[in-house]
Amino acid sequence: MSGRPKVVLLGMMTKMPVAGVVWQNLHYLLGFERLGCEAYYVETHARTPSMLMTDAEDDSSALAAEFIAAIMRRFGLADRWAFRALHDDGSCFGMSEGQLERLYGSADLIVNLHGGTQPLPELTASGRLVYLETDPVQLQLELRHGVQETLDFLEPHSAFFTFAENWGQADCGLPVQERYRFVPTRQPVVTDLWPDRSAQPADLFTTIGNWRQDWRDVTFEGERYTWSKHYEFLKHLDLPQRTGAAFELALSSCEDSERQMLRERGWRVRDGLEISRGIDRYRDYVGASRGEFTVAKDQNVRLRTGWFSDRTATYLASGRPAVTQDTGFGVALPTGEGLFAFDSFDSAAAAVETIDADYARHARAARELAREHFGHEAVLRPLLEHVGIRPGAQAPRRAPGLFPPEMVLEPVSRRPTTLPRETIETSLRQPTSRHPEAPRMGASSVSVVVVTYNGLPFTRLCLETVLAHGGGVDFEVVVVDNGSEDGTPEYLTRLSRSDARVRVLLNGRNAGFAVACNQGLGLAAGDHLVLLNNDTMVPPRWLEKLLAHLRNPEVGLVGPVTNRIGNEAEVEADYRTWGEYLDFAARRAERHGGDWLELRSPAMFCLAMRRQTYVHLGGLDERYEVGLLEDDDYADRAREAGYELRCIEDLVVHHFGEASFGRLVSDGEYSRILRANQERYAEKWGRDWQPYGRRPNPRYERETQHLREAVCSTVPEDATVLVVSRGDESLLQLDGRMAQHFPQSREGGWAGHHPADSEEAIGHLEALRGNGARYLVVPPTYRWWLSYYEGLRDHLDSHYQSVLSDERSGEIYLLEEAGR
Repeated sequence: MSGRPKVVLLGMMTKMPVAGVVWQNLHYLLGFERLGCEAYYVETHARTPSMLMTDAEDDSSALAAEFIAAIMRRFGLADRWAFRALHDDGSCFGMSEGQLERLYGSADLIVNLHGGTQPLPELTASGRLVYLETDPVQLQLELRHGVQETLDFLEPHSAFFTFAENWGQADCGLPVQERYRFVPTRQPVVTDLWPDRSAQPADLFTTIGNWRQDWRDVTFEGERYTWSKHYEFLKHLDLPQRTGAAFELALSSCEDSERQMLRERGWRVRDGLEISRGIDRYRDYVGASRGEFTVAKDQNVRLRTGWFSDRTATYLASGRPAVTQDTGFGVALPTGEGLFAFDSFDSAAAAVETIDADYARHARAARELAREHFGHEAVLRPLLEHVGIRPGAQAPRRAPGLFPPEMVLEPVSRRPTTLPRETIETSLRQPTSRHPEAPRMGASSVSVVVVTYNGLPFTRLCLETVLAHGGGVDFEVVVVDNGSEDGTPEYLTRLSRSDARVRVLLNGRNAGFAVACNQGLGLAAGDHLVLLNNDTMVPPRWLEKLLAHLRNPEVGLVGPVTNRIGNEAEVEADYRTWGEYLDFAARRAERHGGDWLELRSPAMFCLAMRRQTYVHLGGLDERYEVGLLEDDDYADRAREAGYELRCIEDLVVHHFGEASFGRLVSDGEYSRILRANQERYAEKWGRDWQPYGRRPNPRYERETQHLREAVCSTVPEDATVLVVSRGDESLLQLDGRMAQHFPQSREGGWAGHHPADSEEAIGHLEALRGNGARYLVVPPTYRWWLSYYEGLRDHLDSHYQSVLSDERSGEIYLLEEAGR
């Protein structure tokens, strides 16, 4: 027994398996967990999960169970869910019937979210079932009219919560019913699950939702109040023209004629359901927006309910300002900075203009507002206390001595690689490792050599995991700093004083990657040597797995698999947080114990060898400037010396990627270094450097097939097609069409690097167009081009026609001037 209060959330995710609903449920579950409760998710609503079905013969119960299981597993609640198939044969999935019965009896609180579950006897027996409505109005009017079915539904509940935050106030039109006293609440948000994008500019004000829903209208005191939002949007059609800002609506339930009408009035329109099919895609769309512009239902507007959208709360949490129609929510939430309530076309336009006048301030304010007013602590603790539950302020579950499992590892942007603000703050708060005893550097000892050049948060994340996860191996860490100016030398000095396993060399200048590695290897005392990038994180017992393969004298170099590297060592990884990464690494270790594949070039993000191998091969070739291709060179030397090069399958090292070199992209320096090093490699080896291969990746293969189908249905067979790529020949297999890499070398193959900037990309594109290229294809994997190379995107949008834009298939442009 844990002694923690048990909270059961009754939800309907499988009835509405869209991202907004899933996130809403997750915020409650994870919020309760953060407050020290033991949270469970149960569906027992008797609704058919029709949106998960593609055919009437589908096993709807199994599909629903799989959907819930995947979500719960991802967020660490794999054993805390149940789906009762009351729409079918009553079977219980997840928890057993006996476990579910015992859970109902022992639960401290059972939350009927949305009021979507009938108060069955097993739910009400304990007297702890509470009603939590997310869409007010209809129920309050039914109570006013004494609808017996509604009275019977509510009666077994012991408390009543509503998103109508203005309920009971003088200007609220909802009738007050003394029999059931509603307590105002709002959507909680676990804010660290939403990366703070406030420092990143963006172009589009967006929203996601349904355009037309012609049902659930109500009549009250002779007045009709509508449910569908399209009535309110129609009042603000001229907003793009009035403000000059860019707006996009991601809409479901919208006819083609309505989409065309919106486009003619200056609105961009895209498929809302496509964005809502995955929680990551939904979150990315919100985060990539400039802010939200949205309307509310007429019912909430004119009755002044105080209702506020759970979706809008996530925009705010992402550091994106929101302009939303006034429902009276100002009684509970501050407006005018980060959040704006409008009650007319003019005030909506004024709000957008105010945000644009000082975007940075309003973006920061949005994030702070979300923390203060929508954070799980602010919303859920009062709810729990109202029903007599006062859980202790339990700290989030942690790997011993390390980071919170919910710490996000996914960068908010790349080139340069930028971490979420909360992740940076977590890394800098982490106590410096303490270890007073020097390691015994005997026959099986390891020296881990790490080169640093700025990037202090990455370095701290890396070194703290290395020092915590060495297992039973005797090891030291040799850190060589190449003239960092961001506090890294000071941190390394403190660390070396508190942890006797750490030795530090401060160069005072950027001597280059190969030089610094050689310095570190020269200082190393271990019998085994590991080169490790400072933008990595390692799992427990990682050194043991590397050493197991180095016991074979035929093996020269050993590296792990990873989430990001661009060669055969890269595997498909679906984790996003530190805790998910640890789970992923543990599962992979269990499934692939001892497995390995031979690799042409193990990359030096993590590379292990015996000391005698290093003595045999010598140090890294220092002719490769600050870096790039020195690992290919070293692998060629090892292979030429007769060694076997392995990638081991049971160790996955997290790699953020390009933490240092990503900063060299914007001014073209990265491309210059790569080209120069390709020439040095060719001069040394008498052959051109060749791009890396990739292992089969089911997700990538599906994307490639979708791309192929889209091109074949869009592009004429005799057209020449340019495909953005990194040399993957499979992307050029387009059913006989003449397809070429973009960018490409003079010989027509992949150029070996991305363009330095938009100007270079545009010039290259136009040169190839002049040689007959008619279409440009941007696969989904490379959609980041259109945000990174903003000038290229603007050039494409202003000069050429987009003939396809699809999440699964990518972007296709017809390279013919408009009007030709």
